[in-house]
Amino acid sequence: MNALLCAVGRPSDVLPYLALGARVCEVESAEEAGEAVASAVEEGDVLIILSEEFAAAAEKASGRPVLVAPGARGVVHAALEKTRELVKRSVGVDLIARAKGTGRRHG
Repeated sequence: MNALLCAVGRPSDVLPYLALGARVCEVESAEEAGEAVASAVEEGDVLIILSEEFAAAAEKASGRPVLVAPGARGVVHAALEKTRELVKRSVGVDLIARAKGTGRRHG
């Protein structure tokens, strides 16, 4: 059965996506996450939502859009670092580091 959304991660991270009608794949390891992502691709799911803890499993998405969401265990910053790397490679400048250094403070 294909779904529009497939959420992959620890139960506490993915169960809320049931409210959106997502197919939920509860996993406990990076290996299980990779298998779940590959299964979502085979099933024809359109968007895969991954807990940040298992972001490396996005490599198994075969071109499908993947949203990496922070999990209940807290943010491990893997998604930010991947985005930073992609922006730097695309633009040639580390814009995220520059933005941190020149940000305005309100208050």
